[in-house]
Amino acid sequence: MKVKTINISEINENSVKVVNIENKDIAIFNVDGEFYAIDDLCSHAEASLAEGEVFDCKVECPLHGAEFDLKTGEAVTLPATRPVDSYMISVENDIIYLEMNDHA
Repeated sequence: MKVKTINISEINENSVKVVNIENKDIAIFNVDGEFYAIDDLCSHAEASLAEGEVFDCKVECPLHGAEFDLKTGEAVTLPATRPVDSYMISVENDIIYLEMNDHA
């Protein structure tokens, strides 16, 4: 299912915006003009990944420092061991759409 989210003008380069879809917070990251979407909630502890630092296409959880790959949602460092969901993104007419059934 393709879900309309935000206009690309609402998310500056190298920043993040959280959207709520079906009662789930999803963080949309703009990294050097490329868009990535993952669950906002860390799989290790209840922390917002949107509040973490982004580097090398990974986000670091602000609570315990676990890192997640923005492309796949994989947990790449401890203490997190479980991935977060990632979502395929498409941009049409400057609107960001997420594919909610098929994970990236």
